[in-house]
Amino acid sequence: MAADPQASAGRRGRRIAAAVVGLVIAGILALVIALRWSVTTDITHFLADQEDAELAAISSQLADSELTRAWIISVGGGDEDEVLAAARELGERLAAHPEVKWIQRGIEGGGGEAFYDLYFPRRLYFVSDRPAIEIPAKISDAGLAEAAQGLLRELSLPQATLIKEIAASDPLLIFPAIVRRLAAAESGGLRPVGDQLLSEDGHALIFLSTVHSPFDGAAMAPLAAAIGEATAAVNADHGGRLTFEESALARHALAAEASIRGDVTRISTISTIGLVLLFLVMFRAPRLVLLVMLPLAYGVLAALAATLALFGSIHGLTLAFGATLIGVAIDYSVHLFNHHMLEPDPAGPEGSVRRIWPGLLLGALTTIAGFVGLAWTSFPGLREIAVFACVGVAAALLSARLLLPPLMPWAPTPGRIQRLAATACERLVIGLRRRRRAIAALLLVALAVSAVGLSRVDFVDDIRAFSQIDEAILAEDERVRGQVSRMDAGRFVITIAGDEEAALQANDAVAAALGGAREAGELAEFRSLHDLIWSRALQEANLAALRSDPRLPARLDAAFAAAGFRPGALAAFSDALVAPQPPPLGLADLEASPLQGVVRSLKVDLGGRVGLLTLVRGVKRPEAIRARLQGIDGVHYFDQGAMMAAAYARYRERTIELVLVGLLLVLTMIAARYRRVGPALAAFLPAVLAAALTVATLALAGAAIHLLHVVALLLVLSMGVDYGVFLVESRDQVAGLAASVLSVVIAALSTILAFGLLGMSTYPALHALGATIGLGVLYSLILAPLSLSLLAAPPPEDRR
Repeated sequence: MAADPQASAGRRGRRIAAAVVGLVIAGILALVIALRWSVTTDITHFLADQEDAELAAISSQLADSELTRAWIISVGGGDEDEVLAAARELGERLAAHPEVKWIQRGIEGGGGEAFYDLYFPRRLYFVSDRPAIEIPAKISDAGLAEAAQGLLRELSLPQATLIKEIAASDPLLIFPAIVRRLAAAESGGLRPVGDQLLSEDGHALIFLSTVHSPFDGAAMAPLAAAIGEATAAVNADHGGRLTFEESALARHALAAEASIRGDVTRISTISTIGLVLLFLVMFRAPRLVLLVMLPLAYGVLAALAATLALFGSIHGLTLAFGATLIGVAIDYSVHLFNHHMLEPDPAGPEGSVRRIWPGLLLGALTTIAGFVGLAWTSFPGLREIAVFACVGVAAALLSARLLLPPLMPWAPTPGRIQRLAATACERLVIGLRRRRRAIAALLLVALAVSAVGLSRVDFVDDIRAFSQIDEAILAEDERVRGQVSRMDAGRFVITIAGDEEAALQANDAVAAALGGAREAGELAEFRSLHDLIWSRALQEANLAALRSDPRLPARLDAAFAAAGFRPGALAAFSDALVAPQPPPLGLADLEASPLQGVVRSLKVDLGGRVGLLTLVRGVKRPEAIRARLQGIDGVHYFDQGAMMAAAYARYRERTIELVLVGLLLVLTMIAARYRRVGPALAAFLPAVLAAALTVATLALAGAAIHLLHVVALLLVLSMGVDYGVFLVESRDQVAGLAASVLSVVIAALSTILAFGLLGMSTYPALHALGATIGLGVLYSLILAPLSLSLLAAPPPEDRR
């Protein structure tokens, strides 16, 4: 029959209109993506920010503070003079780099003279951090007599020059005690040589802070390259004898970003080639292959645009997980193409899509229902994944419904391989319907394996399981940090308050509590700003305690005269007791002094609140330390590993609960569609059993299960339900069911191709996603036709 020219012209017009609309939409989405494109690997995206608000605030704010922006460079390999010269040259080269916020090599601003000007006029504020107990004893008659003997001993030493200068105005030797505390706090165990700090083994240390977050790869990569170039140039100037090592969180972040990008690029390329070949073999015409990919393209474009618009950037793991849309988005076009090519509707592509639309819509809605629950988790990263998946699936579905039909051929001819595959699927359907007992036995075996495997599940809630640590960078990092500080990594006490005075008062209490813990053997040592500054209240309590006895000047003069000092020689101290004092020392005073480096390392800005850190070493009884700190407001003992593990355990449990809620919603939707137990179970059971088998297989293989496995199971459940729905929708006709089975096979192969490769990634998070999804989709492919044949199949006759 000759084609109707008018109908052909109408189809061409609709095809052109669809192409134009599609291009306009794609252009708009691409423009949004180009204008807002930003990729991050910041692991704080996977820290909770609602259910444990205080923990989340501390974690996320510390993750982008001076602590994490620090970059330490160690210079060694030569004699002391050469190392000092090289460190000075390297510091000068790096100081001008725009990404370097500040750089420090040692004590700045005059050292001892600056300390004297800062503390000596305020010495009466720093007698004791337990003034109510120690000052009365110190200014008692016995205490004054002991102080006089102590001053005599100090004056007899060869290095008594400073003591002679201050003896008349500081006979209790308050200032020398302050200097000893300052020396320990300033160097942190390092040895000052001029304006440079050296480690015990003679390495010169350079400290710098970056302007941007260590997770900002665009900013960190040029700085890392500049440091490499600068160290190479300095080493060349010194004959290549020197060694340079670095410690910086940014180096780990850059390595992780390179690993993720490399894996994603490689796997995406191979997957795309594999998918194109698969579709060329099945559908033959390149035009049809491009059309099959259309829903995927729109799904990814819409998901990227929505995610960037809502969150401002997209995480690398979200980008990798977005590749899962290959499995979902292509399902819709593959399903439509198979039905249209193998059993075309007289009304053309529009008629074919209308015939299978209920199944497509139900599959998409159940997928969205499974992911939408993640929007209520406490993890920004998981909410980002939820938005990406939901928007991507919805966009893919709409493009398959509205854009594909006008662009599809009216009456395509299936290829030989497609016909052979459909015939094989038809025989499979008929064969399975005759072996229901065997199928029931197989499903029982699957249930038994699932039960055994699930009983052996080992959950791991360490956030480090998400990432891969470069062992060489880690070893270098530990060597450098070992030169700088012997404090435990990842363990500290943080004091948080709304203003400086409240923070310092709490910090005073922390120092007292940890001092008791040290005496009790609960920890070996701690380092705190308490060595440098006390709260205004404590400083004023010192002054008040000294002034509490109006007879102190006379008693002091008598006690020292009895020890051989000239009467009246201590008049300067007596005058200071009654004279107006300068304001108590504040953090701003320290930050403007040579001690600013110490303050930077132990003070963090927490969004308008003051955070003070106390570093600890050799913690033996963390529970006892927590108990000592429990009554101090705003104080937390922070063991990053333990606290994150506990938090992630709670959030993993919460995510599983949300997945179960999503499953209940999916089951409700399926039951409402089919209104019969058999078809509903046939659509729903393959997904649940495939997810259980996947976890069981991983557990039996010795893999520990973490949060990203749970997230990946969402896709397994979603695709498993899709497969079940597609088959149940075509259950009453063998020919239509054969087309649906072929669609499921092609969709599963495309996903396994993509995620089987992702499962071979060296990056743990990507490997977890790939292994879980690859196994789950394979099991769903096997279980969907088995469940249909057992639970929702008509009699075994070939009902065409």
